Amino acid sequence: MRQQSKVRTRLMTAATTVVAGLLLSSCGSAAPGVAAKVGDDELTVREVDRAAGEMCTALGDQFEQQSTVLPMSFVRQGTIQLMILRAQALQVADDYGIEPGSGYRNDVAQRQRSAATMPEAVRGTYVELTSANALATDVVDQVGAIVLADQGVADPTEEQTTQAGVDVFNQWPDANGIEIDPRYGLEAVDGVLRPIDTNTSVAVGELAKKGLETEPDTAFAKTLPLNQRCG
Repeated sequence: MRQQSKVRTRLMTAATTVVAGLLLSSCGSAAPGVAAKVGDDELTVREVDRAAGEMCTALGDQFEQQSTVLPMSFVRQGTIQLMILRAQALQVADDYGIEPGSGYRNDVAQRQRSAATMPEAVRGTYVELTSANALATDVVDQVGAIVLADQGVADPTEEQTTQAGVDVFNQWPDANGIEIDPRYGLEAVDGVLRPIDTNTSVAVGELAKKGLETEPDTAFAKTLPLNQRCG
């Protein structure tokens, strides 16, 4: 259980932190070949598969040390969450004419140091996705400060600033749209992306049902073909 918790924290940052509350106010189903549409950006199924594969490679040594094996469906789910969070954060930043600040840059630097021992080909993806939460947090705080300043709020608290920024993020999907392919098993519940069973196929038997669980089942994962598992 402790190993699964560590993996979930690493791969599903967007769903396990305060900034997870930014995603999403609304979502629908993306077009064929499109994993998710986030405002003006499209994330293709191929891009998500590639990023998930690179995240699996990047975390390979950690998984081996922990004797952890995950279904690739779980890795893809965590990967697309981080990709969506990053895409939304960058577009909100553009809307307000701001650049990510020092908090985000410091997080990126830390991730780069952590990635130094990983295969060079996957370092960029690892750093980009694992820093998505820091990016969103940075944008939230900057946008919140702008909103409160425009409202004439003097000396706002950190909580007020964060909440003002979160409100902007939560309103953004209604105006710009976010759609996700059901295959990734994600649904917006009270403004948060949560894993659920939206698989369009029917699971037959107990073993098949384990493939639809929202928590990683390492015992089940070890029964999968090599191209369907990570670790």
